[in-house]
Amino acid sequence: ATSFLPRSFSVATTTTTKFVPGVMKDVTMAKKFRENQGKIMQRHATTSFVSEREVSSADSTDLTLTTVFDFDTTTMDTSFDNETATKKIAVESFERIDDAIMGGISTTSLRDVPGETYASWSGVCRTDGGGFCGTRTLPFREPLDVCGSDGLLVDCRLASDNEPERRVWKVTMRTDTSRGEMVYQAAFPLPKRQDEVEDKKWTRVKVPFSDFKLVRGPRVVVGAPALNATGGIYQIGFSLSKFVIGVNTTELEGFRPGYFDLQLRQVGFYADKAATSLGVSMPDTLSKQEVEKKRPILLKVLLPLVKLFFSEKVQRRKSAMRILTQKRGLSRAGAIRYGIRCRAKAHGLLASLFKTASIFATDSFRTVFFTIIRLCLLYPIRVISGTIRFVKKKVLGMDVKEL
Repeated sequence: ATSFLPRSFSVATTTTTKFVPGVMKDVTMAKKFRENQGKIMQRHATTSFVSEREVSSADSTDLTLTTVFDFDTTTMDTSFDNETATKKIAVESFERIDDAIMGGISTTSLRDVPGETYASWSGVCRTDGGGFCGTRTLPFREPLDVCGSDGLLVDCRLASDNEPERRVWKVTMRTDTSRGEMVYQAAFPLPKRQDEVEDKKWTRVKVPFSDFKLVRGPRVVVGAPALNATGGIYQIGFSLSKFVIGVNTTELEGFRPGYFDLQLRQVGFYADKAATSLGVSMPDTLSKQEVEKKRPILLKVLLPLVKLFFSEKVQRRKSAMRILTQKRGLSRAGAIRYGIRCRAKAHGLLASLFKTASIFATDSFRTVFFTIIRLCLLYPIRVISGTIRFVKKKVLGMDVKEL
């Protein structure tokens, strides 16, 4: 399979970097933020970064960057009431997008870590039914103007372990208002820490726009146009996956599932040449309530059914049943009794029996529903399709491709 990894990955120190903060949404906050620019520039000038290779002059000079989502508020004056407002806004701008939408059971979240200079994107990525997890911004009210920028920039560090190469790290962007499965995506590597001293250092990842490919899931859309950011960016996201970006669906050999913790310090854009300002500001996103209201009526009607039949709880119960029956050797009845005992310890026997009965009723309804769908829809379609193929081949003498 053909895979696409970024041609340009660099980790640049910020001693010669121009820092252009994004425009804050709140006027009072913006005024206070400007008063602290000197402190912010000093912070970025003294920050050290882990480097996977020697930094060239092109990486460390004439670089202009602007922060769009800032998760570090340590430079704010403690007397300022809204000292954590920037970080809070940044964290709340993101939503979860895990493999639960595809029947998986991975669980992650982007959360604030009070008192720290970062936000934590962490959780558990499982390969049972899925194998990916992610976080993305809520839709921007207006497209993010990135004219003059050469790519996306992230300050981050992997705190959970020292095996970043055993996962595929990706960043995604949308150039329109669609919410479909096709997005522009690029993979980026994270360097391994060389010693314990580097545990607290930050990695600066630069992903040029030219590295992004239009994908559907993990597969590249062949012949798709290159990323054109002149019309603005409508959404930014990150994902961790077992799938390599390529023409065919290919899994990363030796993928490491389980817990991870990627700490994010800032997300922004950069220009390789010096510039007074990139003109990028913190985007105003829709609220989750507004996103739900904007959903098509058909989706609003179907979503409750989808949640009933394909909810995370259902997938987790199936996964637990497989583990108990296949790996622990329990019968199905034995696994059910084990579940009753476990719930009884936490909620009491009566509540456990009631919960088990409700699960049984829901699963029974689901089984009946799918049986009806197969009998009334799938099987008739197969019969009609087979009849049409038979008539074409035997009666009309037409060549019919075997399925």
